Amino acid sequence: MNVKKSILIRVRVVFLLVLIFALGIAYRIFHIQFVDGDYWKTRLSSFTKKEIRATRGNIYACDGSLLATSLPLYRLGFDPSVSNKAENKKLDTIFRKGVDSLSLLLSQKFGNYPASYYKHMLMDAKKQNKHFMYLSRGYSLTYRDQQEMIKWPIFREGKNRGGVIFEKIYKRFHPFKELAFRTVGFINEDDFGAGLEASFNTMLSGTNGQATYQRLPGGISRPIFDGTEIRPTDGYDIYTTLDVNIQDVAEASLKNALIEYDAKFGCVVVMEVKTGKIKAMANLGRVGTGFQEDFNYAVARKHYPGSTFKAATYLAMLEDGLIEPEDTVNTGNGRLVVSRQVIEEAKNHAYGRLSVKDAFAKSSNVAIAKLVLKSYRDKPRKYLNHITNFGLAENLNFQIQGAPKPFFRDPDDKKHWNDAALAKMSFGYEAEITPLQTLAFYNAVANGGKMMQPIIVSEIRSNEKAVKTFESKVIREKIASEESLEKLKQMMEAVVEHPSGTGRKIKSPHFRIAGKTGTAHKFEKNHWIQNAYYTSFVGFFPSDAPKYSAIVIIDSPKFGLMAGDAAAPVFKDIADKIYANDVEMHKILAEKEAAPDVPEIGSGKYEELHEICNKLNISNFEGEKDSLKSEWVKCRSANKALYWTNNPTENGKVPDLSGMSLRDALYLLENFGYRARTVGRGKVISQTPRPNSQMGKGGLVLINLG
Repeated sequence: MNVKKSILIRVRVVFLLVLIFALGIAYRIFHIQFVDGDYWKTRLSSFTKKEIRATRGNIYACDGSLLATSLPLYRLGFDPSVSNKAENKKLDTIFRKGVDSLSLLLSQKFGNYPASYYKHMLMDAKKQNKHFMYLSRGYSLTYRDQQEMIKWPIFREGKNRGGVIFEKIYKRFHPFKELAFRTVGFINEDDFGAGLEASFNTMLSGTNGQATYQRLPGGISRPIFDGTEIRPTDGYDIYTTLDVNIQDVAEASLKNALIEYDAKFGCVVVMEVKTGKIKAMANLGRVGTGFQEDFNYAVARKHYPGSTFKAATYLAMLEDGLIEPEDTVNTGNGRLVVSRQVIEEAKNHAYGRLSVKDAFAKSSNVAIAKLVLKSYRDKPRKYLNHITNFGLAENLNFQIQGAPKPFFRDPDDKKHWNDAALAKMSFGYEAEITPLQTLAFYNAVANGGKMMQPIIVSEIRSNEKAVKTFESKVIREKIASEESLEKLKQMMEAVVEHPSGTGRKIKSPHFRIAGKTGTAHKFEKNHWIQNAYYTSFVGFFPSDAPKYSAIVIIDSPKFGLMAGDAAAPVFKDIADKIYANDVEMHKILAEKEAAPDVPEIGSGKYEELHEICNKLNISNFEGEKDSLKSEWVKCRSANKALYWTNNPTENGKVPDLSGMSLRDALYLLENFGYRARTVGRGKVISQTPRPNSQMGKGGLVLINLG
């Protein structure tokens, strides 16, 4: 009975204690909520969660040179209330003994106020029991500064005893200063920017963390690192294809030209032919009395390309078998009226009758207008389909954002389309594209017809490990036939090599250049500007073994200078300097010069050609991985030898006769039941219809010999 009573008493005591405890909690909640509510609301409002910025990733050149990085800097904060702690009088003594020395060091470090100012400020803050203040307003401290200052009086006691707080911040730094500045780009606090910094902002910026900050009187916030903060994840590093040496050469040559010609702006892009990798991208615009990287003209501004567009027009006509480089066209007195609009030669030239090759070299507007009207007046859509197939009418989806959509006048636009529109488009008007698009087309010509997508970022890394790799991408496997491309390439070489070519001033004694000048009238604010031109030169070098392609733009050079005098010399200057520093290019050209002459065979019957080479002790090999499957072959020379490749024939299709002797060509055509008509002497240099065209027996094949 006593046991039960004892247990009951204990239960009641415990229940009573729990009840008292619960009532105490309820009372405390009521007191906090209603009695002290205003105080705690004010207290709570002084604490906020803020983001801790992640360290932004670096941007590198192709050789690992640093183009942009985030340097850790510091803001100096101080908590003078630490020395007022009642439980530790020693801290007050440390403060009073060290304040004079500290004030003197602060004055010497920042140089903006005398030591007495700092001492007065620190003493006042201590009296007012301030919990936080900035001592380095307008001044960012480096890591070296921080290491120096943590040894100063008071500060050497650390955060909890001395009150010193070094708040880490990051600032973007460009080791090469203005080099490729616009290409590297920028990003501001609102995530607005340009160039690589903006285009790859998500990868570079990383993931921000979070920490608690206490707001103090005077609009100051003090970070409280109490273990609850979320650490940020640093951004990835970006490795570009830019070569700092080529970039430096390109910028220096461009800047010198812009100053000399008193131009408005200019740009240069240098690309690796086989890969499409951008090795240099320079953009300079007039800022005040000088030139700076102010806008990415190469990527983000489209314009009338001018005569550089003629290469695409001629390639279309070559592909359709409508012209040959040896054909002639009468340009008369240099004036042509089309749809009541006058088309004239530059500088009022009157060339008379020209070959197609010379018309290209001299950049005759009348010649190409006559040829394109004859070829496509009744089928303009076919011409524009070629332009699309050449990759000129589509966005390149380049890695740097901001490229505008190409513009081409549409034949269905009855209000603006007529014969004059077609004629003017043939030499670079009625169309607007960016310099990078023009370069991509010329690079494809240099690359045997394979169009590469321009690439400027090759890899993204995290802690030296590849996260993402960007491979060279083929946009079009073949923009035109090898035969057409070879003819166009020879025409482009004539621009520089021909005594009257528009690019004759940049002929090099060391290597051959293939390219085209372009001079377009400036059209601004709905009217043409007198004697103001958008000049350009685009091409590749060395033309017999293309390694680099490049485009140069000089806008509005003084005295109405044209492309041959303004843009082309910049191209040569850059090409010469790249050649001087490129050992590999020297070796390639030296091997070509040192290689002994081997007979030019072209094509023919394998058994006969192989037997002749063996009798003359000329090295010859099968040039394909598989054994030869055709009795007819083509031949190329390389490394002191001849290499055979298949030249297959098929019933119902016109055989490829290029490079054959007249005897072999006639024999082959007769076996297929075709008739032949020949012009000239020598080997076959062209034919109509084109190789592999469908044609029934009895059809006529026109053979040009040379």
